[in-house]
Amino acid sequence: MKKKKEYTIAVLGTQNAVGQAILAELERQNYPVELIHPLDLHQESGAIISYKSQTLSSSALDLFDLNQPHILFLCEPRIFERYPHHFLHAKNWLIDCTGQIQKAACIIPELNGNNIHCVKHKCLCAPNSSTIALARVLKPLHEKYTLISAQATAILGAWYTQPNLIDPLIQQTRHYFTQTPISQSNTYPSLAFNLIPDFFKNLTPLIQHQLKCFIPTPVQIHTCFAPVLRGGTFFVQVTLERTPHINGIQALFQDKSFCRLITSKQPIGTHDLLAEDKLFIQDIQIHKNTLSFWLIQDPLQTGFIQNAVQILSLLMVK
Repeated sequence: MKKKKEYTIAVLGTQNAVGQAILAELERQNYPVELIHPLDLHQESGAIISYKSQTLSSSALDLFDLNQPHILFLCEPRIFERYPHHFLHAKNWLIDCTGQIQKAACIIPELNGNNIHCVKHKCLCAPNSSTIALARVLKPLHEKYTLISAQATAILGAWYTQPNLIDPLIQQTRHYFTQTPISQSNTYPSLAFNLIPDFFKNLTPLIQHQLKCFIPTPVQIHTCFAPVLRGGTFFVQVTLERTPHINGIQALFQDKSFCRLITSKQPIGTHDLLAEDKLFIQDIQIHKNTLSFWLIQDPLQTGFIQNAVQILSLLMVK
């Protein structure tokens, strides 16, 4: 068994939700505090962070020596915008959690973890939760049946969006109704998501770009949002070169430890599937060589934060 290398771990951007979640996952997986370096933009440095019952203070990125042997988590888009040269020619391993670095190689350890050894640039991407869910089911289907075409409609819950982000979106929808300000008390918060699709215009091309690392077939992505769903729900339809049989499809998914088939006719949703580290597949339909099914996940359990730290684990033994 290979021994873990003692890289230090720099988390770039500790004041947003992604950086805080990365630190929480590192703590949950028991990474030693002496390996952790929280970094922020100069004007945001000095923030107090609790880690393993100890207190850390974030350092200013521009005063930190990035040439030392670190593994970097890029969690704040503004850091890349301010210092792109630090990352486009990185000397250290970089795990991009922002989706901004196009040349970064997308890694999902159980699907293509061995590709880390072939990466020319030391720049890896932690795909977002939607990419992870779709890649986990589309890659095995392509390997067994060969995908001719694929499309997915992502129905993403708005439950995780913070009020300070929701409020401006709600105000922007005023002109659709009246000149009276709309408050959260009388409007579904996700109303703004559906009326202002430009706010999420980068989501679809990001998923499509990341999926290219796992399957050669382009995937059409449609996205909508719902106020009642906690997790992510997808309706997936694919055309296959080889005609599938229902038993073969069920066996393919059941063979994956991260998949669970739902055979009951209960309504599609995620309310009773929370806090499980699984992808749930429901209502499989086959017509000739066309396959469709519902794919359900809880992003908190199957999301890119856990995947990003799994990538770190691979690098620590590389």
